[in-house]
Amino acid sequence: MTPFERWILRPRPVPDAPLRLICVPYAGGGPAAYHSWAAELRDGAELWLLRPPGREARLQEPLLHSVDEIVRESAAAIAGHLAEPFAVFGYSVGAWIAFELVRELRDTYGLRAAHLGVAARPAPQTPLHHPAMHTLPDDLFLDVLDRRFRAIPPVIRDSPEMKALYLPILRADTTVLETYRYRPGPPLDCPVSAFGGTEDHDCRREDLMAWGERTTGEFRLRMLPGGHFFLHTRRQELLDALATDLFRCLVP
Repeated sequence: MTPFERWILRPRPVPDAPLRLICVPYAGGGPAAYHSWAAELRDGAELWLLRPPGREARLQEPLLHSVDEIVRESAAAIAGHLAEPFAVFGYSVGAWIAFELVRELRDTYGLRAAHLGVAARPAPQTPLHHPAMHTLPDDLFLDVLDRRFRAIPPVIRDSPEMKALYLPILRADTTVLETYRYRPGPPLDCPVSAFGGTEDHDCRREDLMAWGERTTGEFRLRMLPGGHFFLHTRRQELLDALATDLFRCLVP
């Protein structure tokens, strides 16, 4: 398997699509979160699903513990296969990875994104509102994570096998989130679309509005009903709005 194939899953190749959409998963997740989007986008965009190591098809590979590592390795793997126009979308901690990936592709490889979509994560320059939890003991770590995001299924707690599988992934991805520090640099020039959940207390509207400071291009914010994982509960509304913005950026 080539580095590109390790990092990118294309569930439905569309060679003639006018746009490539790179999707970055949330903490603890993988490309499966976006797999159904390929059919919804039809021929309008070819979906490239970022798959970090240590989960799903890359389960046997070591986990990465920083935004810089993920961005540097993924950009190196995909840059030679990527042509403009392309867009990047990231959810939760994936929003910060998506933002830094867009900057890395621009600054190191001369590739400029046509659009950046971010969801369920404050702008990168926004200070964290909560104490760090990635160093907490296992059970307390899961308790705090579940209280904040309501994202720990009982099976992970009840099954030693599932706990052994998912706990390292969750801890590594939380480390990615909590050790990230924004470094000032030239703003993006592409449109940015931000999405938030009206009941997501970990990601406030004003923190999402601050994404507009990261680009000289057009900025849009949409708040959808739901908590942190409105990606699942409001999937169609999110995808419809994102698709509208993506295709708008292709019109001269």
